[in-house]
Amino acid sequence: MNNEFDNKTKEYALGRPSYPVDILRILRELGVNNQSVIADIGAGTGILTHMLGSLECSVLAIEPNQHMLDECRTYCKGYKNIQFIDAPAEETTLKENSVDIITIAQAFHWFDKQLCKREFKKILKEDGYVLILWNEMQTDSQLAQEYTSLLRKYRVKSTAGISNIDPDKEKLDFFGQDYTKVYFDNWQTVTEEGFIGGAMSLSYTPSKKDEIYADFASELRFLFSTYQQNDKVTFQYKTEVCICRFSR
Repeated sequence: MNNEFDNKTKEYALGRPSYPVDILRILRELGVNNQSVIADIGAGTGILTHMLGSLECSVLAIEPNQHMLDECRTYCKGYKNIQFIDAPAEETTLKENSVDIITIAQAFHWFDKQLCKREFKKILKEDGYVLILWNEMQTDSQLAQEYTSLLRKYRVKSTAGISNIDPDKEKLDFFGQDYTKVYFDNWQTVTEEGFIGGAMSLSYTPSKKDEIYADFASELRFLFSTYQQNDKVTFQYKTEVCICRFSR
């Protein structure tokens, strides 16, 4: 994962949707307080990390891509309770039994599951939780349908971001038991810059180094102009939150 988003960091920060504030309520209900330690693994540019900072507990942003981690550090600079760690999910460098909750936002599919299972069980305190978040774009609207069609048209490679792995089976195998799954509606309103950034931030779409980048950007601009209202468009997402524990 640590090089899949090279040349895409700014686009990722500009275009990816955030997460519902309901997630903070879930964390509080799981017992998070100002003495807790949350490890946000695969933190990326800090979209979730920034939200976690408001809980006033200790937040550890774990990210192996230096460009992404730098962006995360900049975005979260207002929080003194966030520590930034250059490390992969498979070897976080964290101490044994040191973490109350692990959060993983839009990154679980990138991890080496065998190595991560051992690492997560090592760093989690007894009965610690893992929260896995995923934003799924809803394709009911004509805009969303044309947008996803355009992404398929300009796909330049196959990555874990568009794999055919069954995510439910993957989690069941990983944790060794069933888990709680809840959903929240989540809307993202973006300008043209964010619209293009979101499409360009995907691991399988062209980067600025690809020859078809200009054509992709041109078609995105045309699509945005077709559907924009007051220079913005809105996407609807369904945010899935899986609340998991390892079997004992």
